[in-house]
Amino acid sequence: MHKIIQSVPRNQALTLAHLQEILCLHMRELLRARLSPFRNRDFRLFFLVQTLSLIGTWSHDLARSWIIVEATQSSGALGNLNMAVAVPCLFLILHGGVLVDRTDVRRLMQKTKALMGLSSLILAFLWESSHLEVWHLLVFAVIEGIIVSFDSPAFQALTVRMVPRADFQQAIALNSTNFHASRMLGPIVAAWLMAWHGPSLVFLFDGLTYFLVAFVLGRVRLQHAPPGLGQELVKAAGPKLREGLAYMINNLSLRFRILQLMLTLACVYPLMMVVFRVYVQQKFSLDAQAFGAVFSFPALGSMAGALTFTVLKPKEPLRALWLGVPLVVAMLGLIPWLNQLSITVLAMTATGFGLYLIFAALTVSMQLEVEERFRGRLSAVVGMGFSAIGPLMAFPWGHTADSLGAPRTIWLAGGLFTLGSLALALANKSVYERSQSSRE
Repeated sequence: MHKIIQSVPRNQALTLAHLQEILCLHMRELLRARLSPFRNRDFRLFFLVQTLSLIGTWSHDLARSWIIVEATQSSGALGNLNMAVAVPCLFLILHGGVLVDRTDVRRLMQKTKALMGLSSLILAFLWESSHLEVWHLLVFAVIEGIIVSFDSPAFQALTVRMVPRADFQQAIALNSTNFHASRMLGPIVAAWLMAWHGPSLVFLFDGLTYFLVAFVLGRVRLQHAPPGLGQELVKAAGPKLREGLAYMINNLSLRFRILQLMLTLACVYPLMMVVFRVYVQQKFSLDAQAFGAVFSFPALGSMAGALTFTVLKPKEPLRALWLGVPLVVAMLGLIPWLNQLSITVLAMTATGFGLYLIFAALTVSMQLEVEERFRGRLSAVVGMGFSAIGPLMAFPWGHTADSLGAPRTIWLAGGLFTLGSLALALANKSVYERSQSSRE
């Protein structure tokens, strides 16, 4: 801004017109910097099709949850579904990260997207032929977990390999905006499609979007490739995995971020994805359309957080934790007391905003710090959190909600999250102070 003001000739008065011109120039400069990854044709193309595919993914998730809630009225049943996805990820996703560091990530993702698309089309056929039962959803959830074990680290590594290093942070932030915008639109699309024809149409839409992504992946190019690409995979997998884990454990800064991420996913994610869905549906007697609309709002909060993070582009992303953690803690304490749907939705939206700030602060700072040769393995650990730890913890929290009730479960999870976050913050502060004193 200062440079732009200096560009005004000194012999001219700084009139309102000049101020308007300066503001417009400043906004253009700001947008150009924040949207810099879109200068890359491959990033633009992938971003567009991935947006459509993620809308399909979240519409699929909502339709599947609605089928189970209608059939069982149980948080534990939704927890079982999440656990079915999580268990394969828990055992396979770290090996998926090794594979990402040693192979062509585009071809790997083409295969995973095609398999996910085929899975969704089969579900559409089963529902349309009136043969789909809850146990079918559990079987396909296990299949999804196996595929996601390789797709998740591949996706995270692909995003930053399509842009120059200077655009890494913005590419990650834009991709997160894309993710949460789709998470908001997906339930709305699912509600509309289910009202029109039923869940089979949701599954069909999701399957077709996966095949579209697989097609586009064959037409993008990567700017960064890890060393050792194309070497023998199986022989090196074990040592490479141990090497990556040792790197993350010994790097104290990365270790704090990973532990805080896992704590958030273990305590807060299950509430958003399982407990809230059954609790709010039962408390306010929501039909399919209202169910889809209500659960688009937490994603709206996350999208608002993503846009905020993208525009502000903090020099120290980790500072966003100072807003995100207290906001989530406050909302988890408040929501069980609320008796109006509109205020409950507003509180869930604020929770989504705070949750995004936590995830962005941790994942962006990790991707900026990690060495390129370990990026795939770090992505696998992050993916294990989202695809395995969070869904796996939905199982105990869902059954706890069935036993203790949703309000007590929300307060219990919020209390554990608060205490854990405080302990990690104090431990990280002492580590930081020791490192600073050793440098002096």
